[in-house]
Amino acid sequence: MKTEREFFAKLYCYSAEIRGLHWLRALLIFALIGTGFYLAKPFMTPSPALEPANFQNALFRFWHVVFGFGLVFVMIMRIFLYFFDTHSRRYEWDSFQDTLSLATWGKQIKYYFLLCPFERRGAYGPLQHVAYMLLMLLLLLQLLTGLILHAANYHDGLGGVLGTLLGPVSVTLGGLTGVSNLHYIIMWILIIFIPVHLYLVYWAANKSPGTVTEPMFSGYSFKKIPPKN
Repeated sequence: MKTEREFFAKLYCYSAEIRGLHWLRALLIFALIGTGFYLAKPFMTPSPALEPANFQNALFRFWHVVFGFGLVFVMIMRIFLYFFDTHSRRYEWDSFQDTLSLATWGKQIKYYFLLCPFERRGAYGPLQHVAYMLLMLLLLLQLLTGLILHAANYHDGLGGVLGTLLGPVSVTLGGLTGVSNLHYIIMWILIIFIPVHLYLVYWAANKSPGTVTEPMFSGYSFKKIPPKN
């Protein structure tokens, strides 16, 4: 029995730095959600600690702050790489061509309804590109509200500087109550986003194998080369 060999083109997509930041950001978001739930609705510790800075609420707050500043660093680096990573930026920037094309929007919507195939120019299709841009804005707003809440609890050093700089923003958002509520609402938006994101990645990976999950693990996508007649 003769079997036909299949050939694939190997395309470089994401640098190791971008891939590392992607997975680090995911871990930090999960850690912040976990510690954030406790801080929103704290419960009594089963074994009370006598040390004033070692009780359960303080420990959860400490780690929430650590993870939060870790996410600030990741976001700064990710924005930097978006503009200055010579290996990956063109792959991401090419997505703007699809996003600004009404015809490409139509093709991707039909693709999701299984009506036609769809090949994107860059890293993301138009729907995906807009969704990720909105996600970045939400994360930046989440970090902004987190820094305001940090400054409200830590008045010296960096907390004092942030309190001075972000004080007017806090007032605009309705004071600490408004900031806290917004911080909590964005957390729930992120929680809803995670399973939707995972489902769409799984769906697209099965529909277009080699082009969805592989780039975020290996840095390369694999496009099947049609056989020559």
